[in-house]
Amino acid sequence: MLEADIAKHFREAEMVLIGVGEELRPDGTSERSDRIIRALNTLPPFLRGKTYFVVSQNSDDLVFRSNLLPFFIAEPYGPKENSACSEEQWNTYLRWISGTLGHRLLLLELGVGFASPELIRWPFEKITQINMKSNLIRVHASFPQLPKELVETGRAYSVQCNSIEWLEELKQWDEKADQKEDA
Repeated sequence: MLEADIAKHFREAEMVLIGVGEELRPDGTSERSDRIIRALNTLPPFLRGKTYFVVSQNSDDLVFRSNLLPFFIAEPYGPKENSACSEEQWNTYLRWISGTLGHRLLLLELGVGFASPELIRWPFEKITQINMKSNLIRVHASFPQLPKELVETGRAYSVQCNSIEWLEELKQWDEKADQKEDA
């Protein structure tokens, strides 16, 4: 049921806001970094024909190595040498957010815990409360909890799963959909 609801929200969304958190942080090994990039690369097929933006609370620039368009990525805690770029991208993000009100917006929160809840977690909840055409999907292995008020709206979904594994599963959903279309 949850898989079908999530797939429906992806299909119906006009705009998608993706929050990338600490579950998608590299550990210094190339294997984990490569796995994170592959996981992030499952998103573009679901974003076709939609306006999207990615905000990352990580500081490793890893999200920029994915197939997501760099113009639509903000990483405010990124390396200091990119601070001018980060500020410019942050302002682009704020303008983008201001244009989402009244649109069918899907907020996809991937692995965002409590390291910096003021950057993604709490703003995503607030946006979901304000924009009645929005839906929030929160994916986290340890902290998928949602405020009761959001759950009661039926527009917020909690997925207790590691976000990398969930993205890998998402790719399988896409492959299943392709097989149904071919049948």
